[in-house]
Amino acid sequence: MNRLVIVGAGPVGLHAALEAAANGFDMTVIERGEVGAAIRHWAHVKLFTPFSMTSTSAGRAAASQIDVLPLPNDFLTGKEYVQQYLVPLSSSQLLKGRIQYSTELLAVSRQAYGKSHAIGKPERATSPFRLLVQHADGMQNVIECDVLLDCTGFSTRHRFIGIGGIPCPGELSCLTVEDYEIASTDPQCRQSDHAIVVGSGYSAATSVCILQQSCKQVTWITRGDRELPIASVENDSLPERRALTEQANQFAVDPASGIHWMPGAQIEMIERDENGYRLTLSASESAQTSLVCDRIVANPGFRPDTRPFEELQIHRCYATDGPMQLAAHLLGETSSDCLIQTVPGVELLRNPELNFYILGAASYGRDSRFLLKNGLEQVTQLFQSILVSGVGLK
Repeated sequence: MNRLVIVGAGPVGLHAALEAAANGFDMTVIERGEVGAAIRHWAHVKLFTPFSMTSTSAGRAAASQIDVLPLPNDFLTGKEYVQQYLVPLSSSQLLKGRIQYSTELLAVSRQAYGKSHAIGKPERATSPFRLLVQHADGMQNVIECDVLLDCTGFSTRHRFIGIGGIPCPGELSCLTVEDYEIASTDPQCRQSDHAIVVGSGYSAATSVCILQQSCKQVTWITRGDRELPIASVENDSLPERRALTEQANQFAVDPASGIHWMPGAQIEMIERDENGYRLTLSASESAQTSLVCDRIVANPGFRPDTRPFEELQIHRCYATDGPMQLAAHLLGETSSDCLIQTVPGVELLRNPELNFYILGAASYGRDSRFLLKNGLEQVTQLFQSILVSGVGLK
């Protein structure tokens, strides 16, 4: 029982693969795209945390055999992080040839049990996981394993900007996947007279700061009615996060910045014609207005893709989609600063489905306070626990 499959070749998935290979697992990584695929979508954005916090000693040792690594205190862009760390790590001796690229997980089950069979019983662990995967050429096959790790992150499924979090009329037909990404700095993508940014987090703040440099007018729509659009972290020790917060908030309240901030507005409808978009907005039940723009940047956040795992017995939080025990712990955290959160231990990562673990960003579900450093620590703790218990090594 030492067959282990990891879904996702991002930083958490690769760290898990390194731990698995070093500890004698028959390990395979399946990745629907390429190494660091999600990070490549925001390649131009600088990470909040330095390289020392987005890598591990084992990862640095393995990757340094392939290429010269960044310095510990370097703040890398997404592109630099992928090219200078994740790609060399994926090509290292322990991982070379063990990652199946362009391989998408479609569904998972137990070989001998359906979702409603042997509910919560330990005998489910005696039946291997059965993974249906699809390759770039459309061919499908089944992979079996004894231990399964979901390291898919949460950037594969965006959320929506309609009222209550569902798509508003017109959203599904008018917006594409690219419209939900952080605004690009590519000169070919920057021409816009009036852009509308929707979102209340750091991604939206980043888009606003990028577009402020290139658009004649930017409207920033946020939920809630806060004094400033981005809540600052008291005595923030992350300089990049602090600078972004200060700049975005300053733009929002400065009439000369070209940013028109609309807190509390809700999007009722999106229409599109050859001239651009028309958004119908409501600020209250009785008041409606409309805005015309030539670009929409929708940054409402992301959620994990739970669909491939629906036939497993997973206890997910009804509010965040994360594993229930960890979600309950996180909901009890009062600080918005992810730096002071502790990694609570493997016990909170356990599911009713034995030998299945959700790690990294996906384990936080819709909770935006995920810190990559904590995801890497989850992996380390998990393999320490596995080695002590002997689970999967029989």
